[in-house]
Amino acid sequence: MDTKLLFLINRQWINPFLDWLMAIMTNFDLWRPVLFILIPLLLWRGGFRWRAFLFTTLVTLGIADGIFTEVTKRLVDRPRPMQALADVREVALVRTHPQVLAVFQAPDVVLSPTPGEKISGRSFPSGHAVNNSVLATLAILFFGRLGALYIIPAGLVCYSRIYCGSHWPSDVLISVFAGVGFALICYALLAYCYRKITARWFPRFYSLHPELAPPAPK
Repeated sequence: MDTKLLFLINRQWINPFLDWLMAIMTNFDLWRPVLFILIPLLLWRGGFRWRAFLFTTLVTLGIADGIFTEVTKRLVDRPRPMQALADVREVALVRTHPQVLAVFQAPDVVLSPTPGEKISGRSFPSGHAVNNSVLATLAILFFGRLGALYIIPAGLVCYSRIYCGSHWPSDVLISVFAGVGFALICYALLAYCYRKITARWFPRFYSLHPELAPPAPK
């Protein structure tokens, strides 16, 4: 079933526009400069809600991506589709400097070769799926309906990992649930610690901000 769904997404439900869009969504290097500008700007001008969101997100990603994803990849050692199967479409932006110039070019599409005898890989879990599920869940907790809009780019990123031949569908599905779980657990723990520590040691600040996530705007 995993292989059949992979081939449907990767080899049949395709067209040039999706090749271009999925290559963009799956390329983290393309979005890195945006984050380097956006995060400091929000820390400076974003107010308590944005700062609390960024702090919670960074802590959660540190645990989910920095520990869970990296350790699990090494323990499971599951080959990626492009490593395990022949003729998987590998879709990626062309290499340019700066990388943003690749957006204006057709992506590279190559077919994976016949796999060798000994294969190791880092297919499970999908770091992209874990991280974007964390972001989407926390965005909803902090920003309500507005935050729920992030489900759209998060879903595209998750789908792109299958479309581009980097992950099996089961990798992405399980990783999404893992990301949501990490987000909910870390948020609950951080919110509890925030209330206990701030109420005791910083009562004036606590009177202004009694919750880590203020009621979301409607």
